[in-house]
Amino acid sequence: MVRDVELSTLTRLLDLQAEDSAVRLLQHRRDALPEARRLAELDAQLAELESDIAIATSQSDDAQREQARIEGEIGLADQKIAREEKRLFSGAVANPKELGALQAEVAMLKRSRSTKEDELLEVMVRREQTDETLAKLRAERDAVAAEAARVGERVRAETGSIDAEMARRSAAGAAIREEIPADLLSLYDSIRASKNGVGAAALVGGTCQGCHTQLPAREVERMRAEGGLQRCDNCRRILVVRA
Repeated sequence: MVRDVELSTLTRLLDLQAEDSAVRLLQHRRDALPEARRLAELDAQLAELESDIAIATSQSDDAQREQARIEGEIGLADQKIAREEKRLFSGAVANPKELGALQAEVAMLKRSRSTKEDELLEVMVRREQTDETLAKLRAERDAVAAEAARVGERVRAETGSIDAEMARRSAAGAAIREEIPADLLSLYDSIRASKNGVGAAALVGGTCQGCHTQLPAREVERMRAEGGLQRCDNCRRILVVRA
């Protein structure tokens, strides 16, 4: 690493640091948007509601099919009862034993139909409850979807603004990089990667602005006298020392 670096170049390195820090802060702001967190919560809520709606829809369909089946069975039972009662009261059956058997058959069919009617009532109640639940879930889903759309619009607007600023700052930083020697850039980027995004800092009033450590006065005087590339003894960041 060449230690003879012009102050003007080091000053531009600080300018680059300012742009890189701005991009980093913008990225953090983008990642931590409250609206984005809220949108993620709403999306998760929507997914859960869609799952609940699918289950409720399946239950409603099952109840509908069961209702149709029982209604069909009751219809068939009614037809059979009507036929047997017609025989019973037509006078066509005169044998007392056969007549008794026919009366017993009609009574059994009516009891069976009564049981089916009770089952039908239970299914209809269950279907009504399921349909009410389904309607509530759909209404809640629609309300959450509407809020998600509104929040999503705000997120897109906010992230669009942040992205535009990041692009501007990144372009400014790229332009500055063209002015800085490759070896100095390599050192700067290496330090940035290990020092929380800060590779270069100014020395202000004897204090390193990277780690905010007050350096010994003798060390500050030495740095000012030597000029060129200097490193903070505490944090090892590139230190830009102005006379």
